[in-house]
Amino acid sequence: MIAKGKYGIEHFDKPSERESGGLGCLVVCLVILVAISLVYTLISRVWQKQEEGGKELPVVEEQIPSPVPSASKAVPPPRVNVAPTPPNKGVLGKSFEKRPPMLQNLIMRLQEAESKGNVEMAITTIEQIRALPGSPAADLDDHLARRLGVLNFKRLFVLRNAQWVKTVTVRRGDYATRIAAENGSTFASLVKLNDKSVSQLRIGEKVNVMNHPRFRLVLHRRSKLADLSLNGKFFKRYDITSVVSAPADTYEVTIPIRKFWSTIGVEFSASDRAELEMLLPKGAPVVVSEL
Repeated sequence: MIAKGKYGIEHFDKPSERESGGLGCLVVCLVILVAISLVYTLISRVWQKQEEGGKELPVVEEQIPSPVPSASKAVPPPRVNVAPTPPNKGVLGKSFEKRPPMLQNLIMRLQEAESKGNVEMAITTIEQIRALPGSPAADLDDHLARRLGVLNFKRLFVLRNAQWVKTVTVRRGDYATRIAAENGSTFASLVKLNDKSVSQLRIGEKVNVMNHPRFRLVLHRRSKLADLSLNGKFFKRYDITSVVSAPADTYEVTIPIRKFWSTIGVEFSASDRAELEMLLPKGAPVVVSEL
């Protein structure tokens, strides 16, 4: 602005121009600062990405929560079968449902006894199944006979059933072989029935011994099966590994028993032969049958 002043005509800035000039400088400075800040931020991020690019970041697996059943789709309670099908269908031969009701009940009872480890109940049930009129379980008979043999063996030598085993007190002059012979048993069975050595017995000592067992072995020539009975009831089944050459008749076990087997022309596996020699005392009947 040109005006007359003290020293003549002079030039003066308008107040608004001064203020606008100062404000403009301030705005320019702020813009420059913001630009610098943005550039610095961008450069920092680029450097950070370059540094992290060479590092393997851990992979975080996303865990998908298991679906929670809604109230409208409640999970039904587990189904309980009143009459479960036995697990081994190959042993049953045919479906469980086609068995007679009485046999079904006995099979379920046998399963219960086996699951509980009740040997006496399992033995009684198998005997009842094999004695059913009309033999509805004839196709299961061999399986049941072999299972019954295992249970009977456990009943004798592990549980030491009172019907078959008794306890005697050693007297002066007693020894193991004599005790076994006096009670109609064998030395090998006496050893197996006691958890201690019987080679040197002391007077007053308690010893387990078989109580006059009446064993009878039937050799079936045609089926090559040998059925052992104890006191008139089936005890265990064995397989004959040869042709029985002796004619059909009743024989008595002689000592040594291994020569007796060759006399009647019969052979067993090594384990079965040792078991029979342990059970059969001298004089036990052996029947050769044509069946």
